[in-house]
Amino acid sequence: MKLNSLVVSDTILGYGSHGTIVYKGTFEGRDVAVKRLLLDFYDIAHHEVSLLQESDDHPNVIRYYCKEQCDRFLYIALELCPASLYDLVERGSTFQYADLLTTLHPSKILYQIVAGLHHLHSMKIVHRDIKPQNILIAPSKHKKFSKKDGVIQQTSSVRVLISDFGLCKKLEGDSSSFHNTTNNAGGTIGWRAPELLSSSVPPSPDGNNNIIESVWTSVDRLNDNSFTSSSTGSEYDNGQPRRVTKAIDIFSAGCLFYYVLSGGDHPFGDRYSREINILKGVYELSKLDGMGEEGIEAKDLIMRMIERDPKKRPKAEIVMLHPYFWSPSKRLGFLQDASDRFEIEERDPPSPLLQRLEQGAVDIIGPDWYKRIDRIVVENLGKYRKYDGSRVRDLLRALRNKKHHYQDLPDHVKRSLGEIPDGFLFYFTSRFPQLMLHVYYVIAESETLKDESMFRHYFELPGEV
Repeated sequence: MKLNSLVVSDTILGYGSHGTIVYKGTFEGRDVAVKRLLLDFYDIAHHEVSLLQESDDHPNVIRYYCKEQCDRFLYIALELCPASLYDLVERGSTFQYADLLTTLHPSKILYQIVAGLHHLHSMKIVHRDIKPQNILIAPSKHKKFSKKDGVIQQTSSVRVLISDFGLCKKLEGDSSSFHNTTNNAGGTIGWRAPELLSSSVPPSPDGNNNIIESVWTSVDRLNDNSFTSSSTGSEYDNGQPRRVTKAIDIFSAGCLFYYVLSGGDHPFGDRYSREINILKGVYELSKLDGMGEEGIEAKDLIMRMIERDPKKRPKAEIVMLHPYFWSPSKRLGFLQDASDRFEIEERDPPSPLLQRLEQGAVDIIGPDWYKRIDRIVVENLGKYRKYDGSRVRDLLRALRNKKHHYQDLPDHVKRSLGEIPDGFLFYFTSRFPQLMLHVYYVIAESETLKDESMFRHYFELPGEV
């Protein structure tokens, strides 16, 4: 079927809610996905198109091309993507695009997702239906090249895109929240934030809501793990109009983070118990325990994103600035800068900043960090300075000094410490996996400290200074 510049084929790519069907098509010679919606839901379709037109100028948001109307249908042409995140994780090596998995480090996937969310939130758009099926994978718009054995090779690169804007909500004016009512509540069972679920039933006169029973009713309706709800029930919370914020997207993204890192698991359990566990705040992140420092940082980030209290969840830009996404070079530079800054603090008596740094030191470095360092490095450390093995500040100073004088170190000490930055950083973080986060939060939780020139770039997104 031809509709002006849009050609719609008979090849069906998938199905959506309200009778929506997605076909393969072409637009001005370009392969596209064509979403066919019933005109009975014209308001919903028009809403989706208007938000797509407004927000698609970002590499991590699905691109919109055009819309056409014919008979009882509205056709929306969108960027064609070979796979969804759900396809890659659930179908794995059996999937025809399984090679995409080898090109994507999990942190790269997750960063692109939250970058897309940050873009939407900056435009006051709340997605309301973040889940694996709505995260698509597409070839990168830019070719990348690498040099191996003297030969320049083109390397495959992919983009991660947020799609399906049917349930999006545009915040009005200066408002940072919106009413969660029977007419505008959304989300997918098992991926919804607790503040959406807790309005499933109206408040009883005594204030005791039978929330768990209402969740089971929702789960009984669940046909598959992609069921999307267009309503969650009462518009009141203890007699007051319920309002929700962008934090609902952060919660869903936190669940999605664990889904990716665990290879398909959900922090709140299987699909039949998820919503009950979400309401109770009961989750399991054990699949991250064997991932070393990376797992510790990922767990810290996810725990903050799936906080039961939406006010305690980080905003998208704060998620993007988390050390989990930092390169080894940036991590090492941060620890060096932190050490330099702590060195100028009053030691006797210790300043409030040094007191904060040494809080819980035993949990971070043990009673004596010398005992976690191998003999070769211990002997080299002792030649030049005296360090206190019970203090975090001294461990940071040792790291900083060895980094500063790395080129002057004997070869056997260099081999022990590893190459800069990756090997050298791993030497310390593998022995002290809590160190990076501990130092990060000492600085991040100080409004004055993180605004100092030496730290400011760690806490600001590029282009938003």
